[in-house]
Amino acid sequence: MTTTEIPGANAASPSGSLRGVKDIPYHREGLPWVGPPLAYRKDPFGFHLRAYRRHGPIYRTRFRGRTYVVLAGLEANDFVWRNTDVWSYGATNTAFGEELGSGHVTQLDGDPHRARRKTLKPAFGMEAIARYLPTIDRVIAEELAAIPDGEANLAEVFGPILLRVNSRTTFLARLTDSMVATLDEFEWQFLFGTNLGRWRHLYYARPQYRRLKAKTFQIFREVLAQRDALGALPKDNFSALEEANLEAGNPPFSEWEKENYTYLTLVAGVHNTANLLYWCLVYCASRPDWTARLLAELAAWSTAPFPGMQTFPLLKATIQEVMRLRPGAIVLPRHAGRDFEFAGYRIPAGTPVIHANTLVHFLEEVYERPMEFLPERYLNGRSYPPKAIGFFGGGTHICLGMNVTNIHSPVALANVLRNYEVLFEQSPSFEVKLAVGGNRMRADVPVRLVRREPGGAS
Repeated sequence: MTTTEIPGANAASPSGSLRGVKDIPYHREGLPWVGPPLAYRKDPFGFHLRAYRRHGPIYRTRFRGRTYVVLAGLEANDFVWRNTDVWSYGATNTAFGEELGSGHVTQLDGDPHRARRKTLKPAFGMEAIARYLPTIDRVIAEELAAIPDGEANLAEVFGPILLRVNSRTTFLARLTDSMVATLDEFEWQFLFGTNLGRWRHLYYARPQYRRLKAKTFQIFREVLAQRDALGALPKDNFSALEEANLEAGNPPFSEWEKENYTYLTLVAGVHNTANLLYWCLVYCASRPDWTARLLAELAAWSTAPFPGMQTFPLLKATIQEVMRLRPGAIVLPRHAGRDFEFAGYRIPAGTPVIHANTLVHFLEEVYERPMEFLPERYLNGRSYPPKAIGFFGGGTHICLGMNVTNIHSPVALANVLRNYEVLFEQSPSFEVKLAVGGNRMRADVPVRLVRREPGGAS
């Protein structure tokens, strides 16, 4: 069987031969079997950092009830993202196929994946999202102003707002408050289950989840019926998909494709962006000096010069730094679809792998004082290695909604900071709340949004 390798990734053993999986060093912390998972949950970033310092870019550890091979560091990011054909995404992302259909883009491999990404490109390109900037800005401002008495749970405020944004831009639909609440809850419940490994079956079998999923897909059918009743296609990104598909000479989308693409253009990704915004506000609260500078920059806020954010370098730097410090997916499980070689070891097909895609965020040799919130590091033309940020992943399976997040997050953050003072009832915690493998906030973090007067006073 052929193997895949990259230059510099295969330092052989002293004898010159490749070693096997059993020769890979095992990272232990605490008690046997249960120690590594507990240590990871307590300090997810520190756990893999300690393992990397001790063992290098490849080691084994216990996770989700089984032993995984871990690939970590810049060389691992380069290998994983340049060799996406090594991985079986169908085996890794099985939950997406089970819950959303076997043709869902996240769990496809090879040519079927490339074809699906090509079909979806008209809805997710930067220009396709950026054309809605004025509307995104307006809807976010309206939704923030509608929060009763400005009192909210910061950990849950942005998901519904971003759903409203999508329903006014990329997928035009009339959503009731009940619909928004259902879609918001489904996305959280569904994503939580994807992180549960083999235990997801019990989680997804719960009657309350099955009812929630049924209600969600009924909403999809209802909003699609709204569109059909119009006669002409609304001018949004979902219609762009339909038009491009027909222009390519393909048959009209099936009912499953319509429902799946409704999920992707209306719902998918809102919680990842909401989580990012939560942490942006928490970190800004920790640096009043930086926030004051950022507010001065936002005095000239406008979406007209927005693309690229060159006019708002402090806003861009804030989001870049929070993406580094609090990525949504701290590690990414992978499944070896075929044999490969890495760092002097031969890994056989079928091996469960963890890609520690965000370990690089905390390496001192890449980022000075990596545990600190220092958005200044991105100013004055400072740049970092292209594989030194793992927030969106990489390679052909890079996050489909990357451009959506890169538009929604700065517009939302600018709207909050320039228009409101965010008052926390108590000092926010910087503890990472894990949903097994990901950084998912679901907590009660009460805040009061106090309207700033013109000129910046609150």
